Amino acid sequence: MRAIEVGLRFLVQQGVRYVFGIPAGSINAIYDALLDIPELKPIVAKHENSSGYMAGAYTRITGLPSICVASSGPGATNLVTPAANAWKQKLPVIFITGSVPSGKMGKGGAQELYAEPIFASITKMSRTVLDPNQLPEILAEAYHTAISGVPGPVHLAIPIDIQMTDIGVRELPVLPPEQPPTMDLVAAQAAAERIKAAGLRGAILLGNGAKASSDSIVQLAETLEWKVATTPRGKGAFPENHPLSLGIYGLSANIKASEYLNGNDHEVLLIIGSSLGELATSNWEQRLVTNRELIHIDYDQSELGKCYDTQYPVHGEIKLVIAELLDQLSADGQDRSYASEAFQGLAEAAAASEQEQVEEKWNTLAAIRRLSATAPKNARFFLDIGEFMTYSIQNLLIESGQEFDIDINFGGMGSGIGGSLGAQLAEPTRPTICITGDGCFFMHGLEVLTAKEYNLPILFVVINNARLGMVYHGHMLQYKRCLEDFSQERVSIAGVAQSLGLRHAEVRSLDQLQGEHVQEWLSHGGPVVVEVIVEGNEIPPMGERVKFLQGATY
Repeated sequence: MRAIEVGLRFLVQQGVRYVFGIPAGSINAIYDALLDIPELKPIVAKHENSSGYMAGAYTRITGLPSICVASSGPGATNLVTPAANAWKQKLPVIFITGSVPSGKMGKGGAQELYAEPIFASITKMSRTVLDPNQLPEILAEAYHTAISGVPGPVHLAIPIDIQMTDIGVRELPVLPPEQPPTMDLVAAQAAAERIKAAGLRGAILLGNGAKASSDSIVQLAETLEWKVATTPRGKGAFPENHPLSLGIYGLSANIKASEYLNGNDHEVLLIIGSSLGELATSNWEQRLVTNRELIHIDYDQSELGKCYDTQYPVHGEIKLVIAELLDQLSADGQDRSYASEAFQGLAEAAAASEQEQVEEKWNTLAAIRRLSATAPKNARFFLDIGEFMTYSIQNLLIESGQEFDIDINFGGMGSGIGGSLGAQLAEPTRPTICITGDGCFFMHGLEVLTAKEYNLPILFVVINNARLGMVYHGHMLQYKRCLEDFSQERVSIAGVAQSLGLRHAEVRSLDQLQGEHVQEWLSHGGPVVVEVIVEGNEIPPMGERVKFLQGATY
């Protein structure tokens, strides 16, 4: 049996189900082996970069590692960006790149590249495999490294001759026992005591790491009656129609979240699952932490105290820590009955009233709010990067049962298009709505064809303002002028979709964006591209980002 086949069968045994990538000569032994391993399904993308975002989204949602492969040379370098994104998000994606035959290394082979050091700083492990007999064990080591401790991506460069070498019948490698989740119990108990002492004078800020514990966090917030904000990546960790919700803090913040978290109505800030970077904290806003004590919970100890002095750092699996806090509060009699139904009705009425006020004018904001109001109650919104993103972070109302994803920390333009394919594969029964823009579409829009080829029923909503909107407005705010090249002649994206044989629609008003339209598009059974045509002259809610860039420049 070929060395690569033994390694792939080991990964199948661990639950790996998808290989994302593009076939090429130096990795075709992998694709040939897949014909004999039906449990491992290839997803052939249109660009290696997109395949990496597909793999990352699938892994983030399922918790299962996935494989992402590319050829030697340019194929490998095309994976660097999604590998860095997986590194930032702590995702256990297994990146495999091909290489020229091991005996020809250093002799100027076509597309030759020494990829190991290129990936070393953005993976937990990057290695070149030079012994076919060790390939299965090295793949097992890479898999174990990816999932152990703080998860993260790994990379292996495997020369084509090493992949193809017959190593005979081999038993599959055996992994060491898994370590159970841990928690610093003493720190958790100290945090519980501080929470009790604060009474009602506390607030909660949730990052992406809090999403897996959403239900217990709702219970905690209701027990404490503390108001809750989320970072942009944490959006969806707390129902935004809940009366305790403040909405988003950080980039494109909701006003009530900024005013409350920067105000003086609380003495303790409980931070759960956030690295507290620039976009999560409005450029490391000092008022967020002034005159209050911080409790910071994270499974990655390196995040604790990294950006702000933290009086109560709690290292541990977030679900376990929240359970311990609830136990401590319950034992102390803090188990208030929170009348959420009455308050929720008020919150929903206020949201509906606010929406009515802005929908008279047709623009990006109105389109985003209408999408929010008409989306299924179990929809997943997958956001791309651009001007529309700022409106969406602030104005999509994510309710209980809905999900929100965005690769905001390192995701490039077009990442949401590829990511939405991975998301749909991860949860085939959940409606997926990808909100992207014309600039993103021009980068990676042909992945809609990949969605067609695999019959993935994704609704791609493309906001077309005929310019690089976020760049244009940011440049105008900062420099008061910009090049004409930031805009372009409007291209019919619906026409592009039509040429690809995809179901498509063109939307120019709210009358064309009603609930029945969204329902019809999502029930089509395959991908649908909806082009939303707007002028895009309004300044998006991105002022804090511009302030940061000004500070970095002047």
